[in-house]
Amino acid sequence: MRNRILEIVVYLMDHIQEHRGQIIDIEDLSAHLRSMGYTENEISSAYSWLVDRFEATSENFFTDFPPVHCSTRILTDYERYQYSPEAYGFLLKLQSQNLIDDQQFETVLERGAMFSPKPITEEQIKLIVSSVVFNDMHEFEGIPQYDLNPDHTHIIN
Repeated sequence: MRNRILEIVVYLMDHIQEHRGQIIDIEDLSAHLRSMGYTENEISSAYSWLVDRFEATSENFFTDFPPVHCSTRILTDYERYQYSPEAYGFLLKLQSQNLIDDQQFETVLERGAMFSPKPITEEQIKLIVSSVVFNDMHEFEGIPQYDLNPDHTHIIN
């Protein structure tokens, strides 16, 4: 369910950007989301999270991150192998829309590194992001864990 809420949040942020910071006719927007298969509970949760996110003061656990996102994180060669372009693009989109901060971005990359060495898909990155943003590790149950003895013969230093 949290993955679906994240999808709604991203949809709402896209809508807000398209309409220059405005949510135009919230009832029509909710009806459109319902027609896309989202439940009233999911829509309400997404709206509530967005409102809380932008009204609340942010917590800072690591203060060396700049207060405003000002650069783009470049993936290492191994990280580029681990994440599909769609997954990394989705992660960059969330960061550019200020839905995740630099610290959360790095946390998602770190958690993603714990999974299998095959490229992480956009759907898998959504699960990881949901767990970071909503602080819930239960979303990981369907993703295979990283093999502790991987074959690194394909990696050249």
